[in-house]
Amino acid sequence: MGLPASEGGAPAVVFAGGGPGAALTAIALLRATTWLRLVYRIVLLDEHGRFARGRVYGSPGGDCPLEAPVKDMSALPDRPCHLLEWRRAAGAACGPGTVLARRVYGDYLADTLAATAAWAAPHAALVTRTARVAAVEADDAGARVLLADGGRVEAAAVVVATGDPAEAAPPRVAGALRAGAGAGLAACRCGAVLTGSGEPARRVFAVGAVRDGGPATVPRMRDQAEALAQRIADTVLRTPPGRAG
Repeated sequence: MGLPASEGGAPAVVFAGGGPGAALTAIALLRATTWLRLVYRIVLLDEHGRFARGRVYGSPGGDCPLEAPVKDMSALPDRPCHLLEWRRAAGAACGPGTVLARRVYGDYLADTLAATAAWAAPHAALVTRTARVAAVEADDAGARVLLADGGRVEAAAVVVATGDPAEAAPPRVAGALRAGAGAGLAACRCGAVLTGSGEPARRVFAVGAVRDGGPATVPRMRDQAEALAQRIADTVLRTPPGRAG
């Protein structure tokens, strides 16, 4: 049984992987599109159900410190004190140079994603589902996410956000150019996955370490997320069906 690409006419942007890269991109997309009143759904598919947290911020050992202080780790690039304000609102002593535990940062991403989704309603909706993505297919008309349990999810666009390819191999993406053995998916600067011909795919994107196997620091993923959100908004959500972006 599959999930439709649209529900009541709302296209779906589906994420293969629901960790921090997916959360940062979903937050950026919701913030970039809500003022336009675009109607769509974000669907996060995560094999382990660790939405927003992923393996790094949601696994045992989450008391390990972050790689950077609070002042560099806001999920909102235009609000650099957002994480600091969130932590202080919980009654914790926190300054710009404080280095939080990874577990705490996972809570922050989850809270920020939920709050942003609530703010974006009723135009955009957030759906989470525990499922492993096996493959992704796409053509000019849309995209399809094939699940390991035999199900499938229809999509207007797919974002692969499965994390470090050395830790978890990305799903098979039909027609995609691989960055190299164990190096994830090759993508252009805007995040569109490159096809075998070297052209950017219109409906399949990548964010985080799965993209060229690069480092998955929060500042880097946040920058990727901002560019990717604008790309999806302009070429998928604001483009009429059947018309190339």
